[in-house]
Amino acid sequence: MSKKNPWDDDGDNSWGSDTPREFVEDIKQNFGKVFNKSPIKGNFAGVCLALIILYFGSGFLQVQHDQCGVVLRFGEWVRTVGPGLRYVLPYPFEQVILPEVTKVNQIDISSDNQQEESLMLTGDSNLANISFSVLWKIKDNGVEDYLFNAKKPELTVRAFAESVMRDIVGQTPFTYVQTEGRGDVQNKAKAGLQAIMDEYKMGIEIIRIELQKVEPPASVIDSFRDVERAQAEQQSEKNRAEAYDRDTRARTRGLIAEKINNGEAQKASIIEKAKGSVARFLSAYSQYKLSPDIVSKRLYLEAMHDIYKNTQKIVVDNNLKAVSYLPLTELNKSKAEDVK
Repeated sequence: MSKKNPWDDDGDNSWGSDTPREFVEDIKQNFGKVFNKSPIKGNFAGVCLALIILYFGSGFLQVQHDQCGVVLRFGEWVRTVGPGLRYVLPYPFEQVILPEVTKVNQIDISSDNQQEESLMLTGDSNLANISFSVLWKIKDNGVEDYLFNAKKPELTVRAFAESVMRDIVGQTPFTYVQTEGRGDVQNKAKAGLQAIMDEYKMGIEIIRIELQKVEPPASVIDSFRDVERAQAEQQSEKNRAEAYDRDTRARTRGLIAEKINNGEAQKASIIEKAKGSVARFLSAYSQYKLSPDIVSKRLYLEAMHDIYKNTQKIVVDNNLKAVSYLPLTELNKSKAEDVK
């Protein structure tokens, strides 16, 4: 008898049948021999054969696109399979765990249902009621670690997240956590929690940590709000004082600059006048050297003009022969009227 695979005419079969039908018939004959070739017992053998086929056929399974199949043989890991149609030995030989490797899980640590765990002491010795969420997923190539290194991964993540957040908040002032420091606290908490997951080989990736509420406990919230209002008023007064200081400094700087500019302008004017006086003197001196008598006479007349130009006196020169009286006052008035 040729040795062919009962499910493939071209294959080799160690059972000794040429076709699947012959293979089944051989099984029936063998069962019939065992049960003394009784027809009823032969039918029972066929049923047993069908059950055996169904049993081994039950090892086929479909691994979904968001799953990863972890195959255990007698409770020990043997391999990991990806999405698609897969075959494993039926129970109790092998079993498959199908964790959702792409699912984003969320853990909420909230004051609404976990009052004690949400109360934290801040760096400035204030009690803070803090609620936050942890978003995580199974790490790429970390399915085995996720399944076998922690009995209850979600509870482990929750405990470590609370511990990391307490440590960070305990070093940070309450107001900073509540206002501009939220992003900084979230980033530090994510980095710290991820470091712990990697250290213990949990196979978990922390996507992000989100602070939901940061507020004082309900028992002291009224007092805390009074303190906040007082701090806001203090800051407002401080801002007004700083604005007044800036305004006063600006006006003072403006006055100083104006005085300096006026002084510089006056200085420049005096220097220019002095330069003009020097230039006139040098010019007159050069003329004086050429004609001393004429220049002396002109300087004398100019000086006398400056002295008497605003007086009401009449000057009579005895040496004048043609006119003994010159009405300078009337002439000056007439000249002034003409100018107007």
